[in-house]
Amino acid sequence: MADAAKDAGPASGPAMRFAEAPAKALSLIACLMLLTMMTITFLDVLGRYFFSSPLPSAYELVSLCMPAIIFCALPLANLREEHVTVDLLDGVTPGRLKRAQGVIVNLIVAGATCFLAWRLWVRSADQARFTEVTEELFLPLWPFSLVMATLSAVAALASFAAALAWASGARRRAAS
Repeated sequence: MADAAKDAGPASGPAMRFAEAPAKALSLIACLMLLTMMTITFLDVLGRYFFSSPLPSAYELVSLCMPAIIFCALPLANLREEHVTVDLLDGVTPGRLKRAQGVIVNLIVAGATCFLAWRLWVRSADQARFTEVTEELFLPLWPFSLVMATLSAVAALASFAAALAWASGARRRAAS
């Protein structure tokens, strides 16, 4: 059951305490980006239906806000292990292996986000080399990809911190 996979309590290891504040700051930025995206959409709809004048470049601005929300929230989701999980094996995993499972899963997540960071870094370099820009506002794309690559690297560090919390015993799963 999903409730059994929840942490028995908050992790309190040094790696977790160190990573919590920056992750919370990024989640605040994600909330502000969501508010920005909602405001842009509201103004676009308001202008379109009441003044027959939609907000110029609204679609493009919303398209830039969406990955900002995702990549700003990713480090906190990884740190707290609040991402979507499949708990098919949790019910049959012996209690003595839960700690190793927590370490291994977080290391796999860290590896995946490291891979994502690397590919976004390469994409950013390509966008800078070919001077790719957005379609309407002609904003250069490479800074956005670079920020996403950096935030992916931060998310990988958050997963490493969660793995360290499991390895040190600062985090435990509730018994199934």
